[in-house]
Amino acid sequence: MKIAHYSDIHMTVPPWRGGVAGLVGKRSVGALNYYVGGRRRHFARVEHRILRLLEDVDAQAVDHAICTGDVTQMSRPEEFERCAQIFGTRLHDPSRLTVLPGNHDRYTPTAQHERRFERHFGDVAPDAYPFAKRVGDVVIVALDVARAAGLLDSSGYAGPEQLERLRALLTAQSPDTFVILAMHYGLFRKHGEPDRKRHGIRDYEAIVDVIADPKTHVHAIIHGHMHDDYRIDVHGVPEICSGSATDVFRPCGYNVYTVDPATKSIDVDRRVWDAEQDRYVAGEFQRAVE
Repeated sequence: MKIAHYSDIHMTVPPWRGGVAGLVGKRSVGALNYYVGGRRRHFARVEHRILRLLEDVDAQAVDHAICTGDVTQMSRPEEFERCAQIFGTRLHDPSRLTVLPGNHDRYTPTAQHERRFERHFGDVAPDAYPFAKRVGDVVIVALDVARAAGLLDSSGYAGPEQLERLRALLTAQSPDTFVILAMHYGLFRKHGEPDRKRHGIRDYEAIVDVIADPKTHVHAIIHGHMHDDYRIDVHGVPEICSGSATDVFRPCGYNVYTVDPATKSIDVDRRVWDAEQDRYVAGEFQRAVE
């Protein structure tokens, strides 16, 4: 079973296109980050790379593809519309694609209230979380921890209701299946330390408790949010970050997982952006620094 995993593609429309009136609240912070903080350079010509990314994923002949969020930069309608146009008919085939929301897809309370992400990606991103999707002998369990947070806050939160359902879902899975827990945020950073309070999952310890429960079944945890790729272990379960697929200030790319449900093994092949060749090519997967 082959599964592609990419994240943090950040379709970006320059903030000035929406007029000064739209740059209030958290979007003013986003605009500052774009013009002063370097996001404009990190995601220059990002539409082109998203197009090449999707073409390369299709060429890998995977059984399923998972995008773990941040399809936009500031949840602007134009960003969602343009991104959906590039994805095209892929957004209407949930058997081949799953897309989760990231914090940048719920950047403001208005974007979350208007359900902008769901309006464009709803066919491949079910409403109720956590949810389980079976792909052959692999079960993808998706947790939604993204939310519209405060002005200088990009943290996530699962909440007790999701955690209760997550425990029940993971307990109910057959031992014969390979279970992938997918979410936007990571539980730990690449050196094994918890993420910063304003950047990570506020109740990450409760998620770790669910994973550590001997009654639950989890064989891999996949996510984005951090733009560097890495792999660490959480109670014997590999936590794999795909990094950003399009941030050119990183060795940006995506992962292709080869999963063997019989042996409960997962191998990672990395595909990275090559600017000279103008395409994604076979590359190196980064590991955590010991």
